[in-house]
Amino acid sequence: MSDQPTTEEIRQRITDLDAEIAELRRLDGDAQARRGEDGGESEGIIENEELATELTGIAENQAVIDVLLQRRESLEAKLNAAK
Repeated sequence: MSDQPTTEEIRQRITDLDAEIAELRRLDGDAQARRGEDGGESEGIIENEELATELTGIAENQAVIDVLLQRRESLEAKLNAAK
């Protein structure tokens, strides 16, 4: 038995990654849209710590997306090499 994934397994991994990337991009878009919004009980002032936390979360999310895109590219290369 080989440790190498089949082309169908690679395709499934790519499909799974595409779904995960799409969800993270959706969440990123939501976070970008909310960035700097005041809460319902706010007096109109955004705390520096809150803004920093939001920006850090957005940056971390983008870093995860970048890693997943690299993984997807690697799987695409394996799939193309198997053809």
